[in-house]
Amino acid sequence: MAWRMLALFDPVRISRRARIRIGKNFRVDGIPAILLGIASIVTAASAGRVIEKAAPILPETLRETRELLRSLRPERKELAP
Repeated sequence: MAWRMLALFDPVRISRRARIRIGKNFRVDGIPAILLGIASIVTAASAGRVIEKAAPILPETLRETRELLRSLRPERKELAP
């Protein structure tokens, strides 16, 4: 049975169907599409895990970022009426 499955495996046909097109529309076909999909799932899971671990300190970080942006902005001069 393993020989039959191995006979169905044709690496030349698989490599011929694998395409990556970059241009106006990004398109991936064949094995690269599967690999890109798996990489996207792993990346999303990792990002979710990082956000989950950073959740307790997130409000403080956002507050510090807002204060940093305020300090970098030039002072507004009040116009005399």
